[in-house]
Amino acid sequence: MTLQLLRNNGNLFALTLIALFITLNPIVTRSETKDFSQPPEDLPEWIRNAKSIPEAFPLSNVLPPLEDEDDPRSLHAEDGFEPVADIPFTEHFRRELNEEETAAARSLLTDRKKQQSQVQPKGGEILWRADETGLYSKNPNDTEWTRHEKYGVEGPPSNSITALAADSRGALWVGTPLGLSIREPSGEWRHIQGDEGLPIEEVTALDIDYRDRLWIGTTHGAIHYRPYESGRQWFYRAGGRYLNGDRVETIAIAEGGMPVYFETEAGISCIDTLEHTLADKADRIENRLNRFHRRLGLVAQSILDDPWNPTIAYTLDSPNDGLWTSYHVTAMSLAYGATGKEEHRQSAKESMHAMYLLQNSTGIPGLPARSIVPAAVGEPRREASQKSRRMNNKEKWRPTPDGEFYWWTDTSNDEIDGHFLALYSYWRHIAQHDPEELELIRKQTRALMDYIIDHDYRLLDWDGEPTTWGHWNPQELNHDPEHYLENGLGSLQLLSFLKTSYAITGDQKYQEHYRKLIVDHGYLDNLLLEKKVFPDEQNHSDDQLGYVAWYPLLQLEWDPEIRTALRKAVRRHYKIIQPARGSFFCFASATIDPGYVDLADAAKNLRLIPTDRRMWRVVNSRRADIHFDPHSNRFGRPVLDSLLPEDERSWDRWNDDPYLPDGGGPGGASPAGTTDPDIEPPARIEYPDGAHEEDGGSWLLGYWMGRYHGSLADPE
Repeated sequence: MTLQLLRNNGNLFALTLIALFITLNPIVTRSETKDFSQPPEDLPEWIRNAKSIPEAFPLSNVLPPLEDEDDPRSLHAEDGFEPVADIPFTEHFRRELNEEETAAARSLLTDRKKQQSQVQPKGGEILWRADETGLYSKNPNDTEWTRHEKYGVEGPPSNSITALAADSRGALWVGTPLGLSIREPSGEWRHIQGDEGLPIEEVTALDIDYRDRLWIGTTHGAIHYRPYESGRQWFYRAGGRYLNGDRVETIAIAEGGMPVYFETEAGISCIDTLEHTLADKADRIENRLNRFHRRLGLVAQSILDDPWNPTIAYTLDSPNDGLWTSYHVTAMSLAYGATGKEEHRQSAKESMHAMYLLQNSTGIPGLPARSIVPAAVGEPRREASQKSRRMNNKEKWRPTPDGEFYWWTDTSNDEIDGHFLALYSYWRHIAQHDPEELELIRKQTRALMDYIIDHDYRLLDWDGEPTTWGHWNPQELNHDPEHYLENGLGSLQLLSFLKTSYAITGDQKYQEHYRKLIVDHGYLDNLLLEKKVFPDEQNHSDDQLGYVAWYPLLQLEWDPEIRTALRKAVRRHYKIIQPARGSFFCFASATIDPGYVDLADAAKNLRLIPTDRRMWRVVNSRRADIHFDPHSNRFGRPVLDSLLPEDERSWDRWNDDPYLPDGGGPGGASPAGTTDPDIEPPARIEYPDGAHEEDGGSWLLGYWMGRYHGSLADPE
């Protein structure tokens, strides 16, 4: 079988379809799964049976970076997939203790400190003790202690011994300022430092549970170590997410292995475990979001009045309020599609109508605001921005026509990307089944898309000038060097916007624009290499924006030739970013390439991201087990050369750089609202560590995308 492709100069050539594309139609091996090779029945007829490009079209970017015959996964990508089971898992968290619990923990820590002053490994006769002068031993018949004379190869790396413990296998564990040492029952010594996986080498305390799992105290947090088990062995637990202080003086493990109590310079801390499923976790995050992260229906980060016992939250605005809220619209629309629960439909509706508020607040049909704030908040902000005028001399805040709000100008392509993601998801699962909602979403979609089309595929601001990032037209993307880095992403976005508009409205003009951009301007060519790689900058925000645009397009494009090209481009992007195992990226890729994506890795990502969405200060740059990349990131910040587990780093949203070692912490912010309507937000808040809380919509997007599309199994 051959496919005729038309070069820009009019010359025809032929390539075999098999050589050019990877076969579509995955064979799914599990029961009751979705058939990814066929359009879903709930799509309109004009989408399900569309032939997007009836004539030959150019496709010149089929280059080696798109080919992957050397990847063994390619051989099995068509063999189907098994969904990841939602089995219960445990998660470490910091538990606050009441007075009675604190007193009991302090007593346990005191007893444990006395017990650990001398230890005797199981099955051995030698008794060991230590202090700052060295390690000492005594046989049963000895009357005096003998100082261990050898340090280094045949002993601990330092003669300053800070902790001792013995496990059930007869091994002696020795903590020092230079790392951890083990004396085997045979008398052989081994040492564990950063190169062997120990995050912090200055050990201050030790305790071992009945399974021979260690808890290690250090000058910078605690470490959980499972030396005799396969899989993950190291768990670094530092910062306010896990402990109330940095320096651990004493550790006491409860009889059953958990919880674990720590004496730090700030008092008593407790790390406990929470056992739950991903479905349980989703409910917890959604409930927290609706309690502390709603502002005018938008989804927002917040500053809690008390990190541990909050009663209200001061909600924040951001230049990407539309994008972040679109995450939640999509998550809850998918949740409703997966479960049919009315609470999910109502939650999605609240978020979607907040996005309509952004779309309608500027007084210019089709131009959405970045954000809106009440007039009482916006007026002083406008005055301040007029004095500084740092934003290319543009006015940052303008009043809405009714005077009730102020809206944030210079709307970005990030925002438009999010609006169309939300429009697609809400239409697909909710609006198309509700006549009133369907009429409204068609009106809103037309306004957005027509405004872009009518201005030559650009987004014009209130002053008639294009916004900084509102450029999708062929002249700029294809011929202006300043827009080279955006040509793939911009092409993908515009095609996705048009396809979404066509699906929602059924208006053929959007399909005609779509066809013209592919045939006459090479937009399908451009998006094949949408993900930029070295020597271009590594842009994690563009990964997010790419997948926000990919998702609707992959659900709506069913022309077999174009769909197969899209599949190759998505596979290329996925391969580049796979090490970060972001669940949103994985599960979006799996909607077109399910057998190729590592679904288990994506589920692991969801499990390891902490349920606690407070943005605690995380400092990994001082660890002994890390290595830095010789190149900084695009903002000039040092980054690691490999990823740390999600529960050991700071994570906010899908545009984060996962290789940054540090993040979170105290700071200052100017709230835009509060969760208590009777309380006015202050002009500015200086907040402590743990008071800044991320809304959780990003996690929900990843989870519900996997759940709805069958990558994650329903809970049993």
